[in-house]
Amino acid sequence: MTSGADAWLVDDRWGKAYPVAGDTTIGRGSSSAIILRDPAVSRHHATVKRRGLEYVLAVESHAGTNLNGTAATGETVLQEGDVIDIALTSLRFTMRAPTGEMFIVSRDYPALGREGPTRPTLHAMHPITLYSRGRAYWHFALVAMLTIAVLALCADAAR
Repeated sequence: MTSGADAWLVDDRWGKAYPVAGDTTIGRGSSSAIILRDPAVSRHHATVKRRGLEYVLAVESHAGTNLNGTAATGETVLQEGDVIDIALTSLRFTMRAPTGEMFIVSRDYPALGREGPTRPTLHAMHPITLYSRGRAYWHFALVAMLTIAVLALCADAAR
């Protein structure tokens, strides 16, 4: 691959592949190389470091990180195919270059402006707001049902 990376962190759900070069930081903060937009993730959650020929996962948060389904703390040497679970994101560690189906991302960049839904969007999605929108059109349904009933009575009377 053109990045020259020897190892990758792959997010299979979104089809992204992140090259691991030097220290690759994972977290919610804008300074992280891999930004996970989830409130359950710390600003600086973990780092994948290269030590000689090995890659080491250094967990720097108490918010919860799993490696192959078990809780990871401190530093752990990564093996081919290891899966790092941070909140709702799974990153697979591999030494194989990603296929053409992967979107190669050298670094995530923070979203411009405010992250997450805006106040008007949250208001529009609120159940009470959705219910009140449906109530505004009840009279159209009533008129339609009455019209059908009158037409049915007229059809019976015509026979």
